[in-house]
Amino acid sequence: MILAKVTGHVVATQKSDELRGCNLLLVTAIGDDQTLIKDKTYVAVDSVGAGTGDLVLVEEYFALNKDRYKAMSIVAIVEKVQRDC
Repeated sequence: MILAKVTGHVVATQKSDELRGCNLLLVTAIGDDQTLIKDKTYVAVDSVGAGTGDLVLVEEYFALNKDRYKAMSIVAIVEKVQRDC
């Protein structure tokens, strides 16, 4: 899983059938120092109702068509991150 921040929305007027009705969000990975990682921005399918500015967990998986598509999905909205080191 990747810890990320929602940084925007993606609008697609035409989507594959598997993505119809899905909200697509732009997410940027967060590093160990809790800052955004430049060049680590992805498009993810929102499955939890996340919004811009939310801290989220993103999972990469083969979901739509295992032979053709590799999708990322937002699976949780993070309330708090606590580091014990």
